[in-house]
Parts: sequence; C-alpha cells; structure tokens
Amino acid sequence: MYDCEEPIELQKILTQENIGVLKSNTLDEKRNAKMLSLLKECSRYQGLKMNYFENRFYVDKVEQFCAVTFLFNDFNYVAYRGTDLTLLGWKEDFNMALFDVIPSQKDATKYLNKVYELQPKPLYVGGHSKGGNLALYATLYCNKDIHPKIKTIFNHDGPGFNHDIYETNEYKAIKDKIIKMTCRQAMIGILMYHSESLYFVNSRSVGIFQHDPFNWKVTKDGKFKLVKYPTLTSKVFEKSVRDFLESTSIEERKVFIDLLFKIVMDHNESTILDIKHHPFTYFRRMRIRYKKLTARQRQAFKRMLKKYRYIWRQNSKYYYSMKRRLGEKRMKENLNKEK
Repeated sequence: MYDCEEPIELQKILTQENIGVLKSNTLDEKRNAKMLSLLKECSRYQGLKMNYFENRFYVDKVEQFCAVTFLFNDFNYVAYRGTDLTLLGWKEDFNMALFDVIPSQKDATKYLNKVYELQPKPLYVGGHSKGGNLALYATLYCNKDIHPKIKTIFNHDGPGFNHDIYETNEYKAIKDKIIKMTCRQAMIGILMYHSESLYFVNSRSVGIFQHDPFNWKVTKDGKFKLVKYPTLTSKVFEKSVRDFLESTSIEERKVFIDLLFKIVMDHNESTILDIKHHPFTYFRRMRIRYKKLTARQRQAFKRMLKKYRYIWRQNSKYYYSMKRRLGEKRMKENLNKEK
C-alpha cells in the first residue's frame, strides 16, 4: 500500500469481461454477477473511487486478510473482507477461540492506521463476518487520534472475541459508534463474547445459510427488515459454544482445531468449492485422513465432539422446557434480558 497509488473508479472496472472474472470461482456466481451488473448501472455510486487494496494469504502464519478503501468526497469507508472460500481462512477463524489476537486482526489495525495517515478524513469502517470482527478490532486498537474521526463501525454478523474486551477503555471510547447486525437464526454473529446491542435481520433462508447477506430481507425503501428476537435454536447454539469454550482448556481446543483441519484440508489451498464440486471424492479422502490419525488423536477428537454434543443436549432441554413453562412471548423477553 503506497501513497503513489492511483485510485480506481469502481464502475469503470465493471466491464462485462471483468464481471466474468470477478464472479468466477465464487460460491454463488449467478447472484454475484447480477449484483456487479446492477452496481455498474447504479447512479448512487457514479464516480465512486477506491484505493489501497490489500490481499494477504499466508500458510505459515495461518492468515487470510483482505481490505479496500472507498473514497468519498467528505469521508472514506474502510471495508474488510470476511472469510474467503479457503479452508485455511476458516482455520484462522477457529483460531479466534485460542488467541487474543490473530494475524488478520493485527493487519487490520495497521491497515486502518495507514489509510488515515495517507488520507486524514472522517472514517466509516465495516465488514461482514470476519470482516465485521476485523472492523471492530481495528477501531479498538488503532492510533487513539483516529477515534474522534470514526463516524460509525458496521459489524455485519461478525463473531465476537475469546476474551471480554467490553470493560476496556478502548471499547468504551467507541461503543456508541458500533452498529452490529446479525440474522434471526444467528450462528456466527453471536459467537464468543459480544455485548453490543444487536439488530436481528430477517432472512429468507435457514441455519448457517442465513449468514449469507444475499438472503437478508430488505424493505422497499432499502432498509433491513428487522425482527425483535433471535430464534430459540440460535440461543441454544450461542450458549452451547460459550459453555464449550469455558469448560475446555486452550490446549484442548488447539489439539481439536489442529486435528479438525488435518482431516478436512486436502492441501494448504483447499477451498469450499473443492468440496462442493467433488463431494464424494473429498469426503472419501477425509475419511482416509481420519483413519491415518493415531489412536490417541482419534480419541482426543471424539472426546471433544462428545463434550459439545452433551452441552448442546443439556442446553436444548433447558431452553425448550423454559419455552413450555413460560410460553413463547415471556421466554423471548427473558432471553433478551440475558444479553
């Protein structure tokens, strides 16, 4: 990222050929192509420029990081990308349960500092999924002289942190600027410690697929359709993950995560598309890799899975029995008070 870089006008690069390249090898090529085509014709973004694109993928550091800055007349918008399709990127996400800081969080902070150094304008900062987590982390730990210049932090369904940062002075300095949205059946945005006020967006999908922002519902005037409470399944999942983390040691979690990705990763650049396009071949190879584990490794892996299943069952019994006792409305009010 250099001061001499020339900004690029967004709509000018969205030629038909470039749209074909940009949507290629994405999880939903059809909808991505449609979005880019609409973006090209949208008068709202006419003349909008972007700069300081940075993309990093380091196997040895277990890091996947990407960011770009959109340049408006009176402010800049720093956008952090979420997890890409690489399984190594997913492993870095899992490492949030092990470390107070992961590599992409460090780079997100450096990136924000550098952008403001090059262009000291008011800032909006945001991202989806891991990108939302990076946006919040970067604004927490960037140079303190930047804090007054930050207008809003948009955390779209980003996970929390493995330690409680919400009593720190850094958090108190920016908490009123955070807008965090998750989905009705939240699974990613409610992970680990989070204490921001949450907005729950209605979705046309179910389960983990609600995490996809293409499935988030909007009103005719372009606002997100919100619901008051998350689903009961979401609450069970949130509590189960929190209990699991609090009842296991960092070393146990590290062993489990290393074994999990030793099983699921065919090679260092394996992607979700490998699984999607060749599911039977991929799962057969996963089975082979699992069988190659030592007896002690298999035992440790199964023990952690069994522990999580037990915690999930206990929380399911508790919350569904509460639902029967209190009824739907009163129970949702009680769950909301727990936050």
